[in-house]
Amino acid sequence: MRTHEAMHNLSQALAKIVSGAFVLTLKDDAGAPHAIVVSFVQQVGFDPPRLVISLFKERDIVPALDAAGAFVLNVVADGGQGVLRQLGEAPQEAARALAALGATQCGNGYALPQAAAHLVCKVVHRVDIGDHWLYIVDVSEGAAVEDRPPLVHTRRSGLRY
Repeated sequence: MRTHEAMHNLSQALAKIVSGAFVLTLKDDAGAPHAIVVSFVQQVGFDPPRLVISLFKERDIVPALDAAGAFVLNVVADGGQGVLRQLGEAPQEAARALAALGATQCGNGYALPQAAAHLVCKVVHRVDIGDHWLYIVDVSEGAAVEDRPPLVHTRRSGLRY
């Protein structure tokens, strides 16, 4: 059993792992938009271009993602905290938030004009990793905005959001 001090030390060490901030968007089978802010994303392959994305199993978007099998991942730009706030506060109101942000349809999701980049993704595998699902995805296309660096993110605690 770990002591409180050991857990605190572990939490602080894990919090030093740097990630980005991303907005995953998709359309469900009925054509309704969905969007969620995610940070557990990593490129893991070149040929084909491949990413892994980890989502908490209880997220509302999981059933729609599993059914759709495809989405658009927006890389939040440095200074894009407003985008995160707008989409993070009420993910069930994705249509309103995406319209307010001027999102355009792209693939099976939406590209945000404020993003540093967007990537069109297709799920190739889902792995159970405990309290999260790990989605392995192939990237078929994307676009980046020159001179718009991505937001870099660290956590206060490596043991919770």
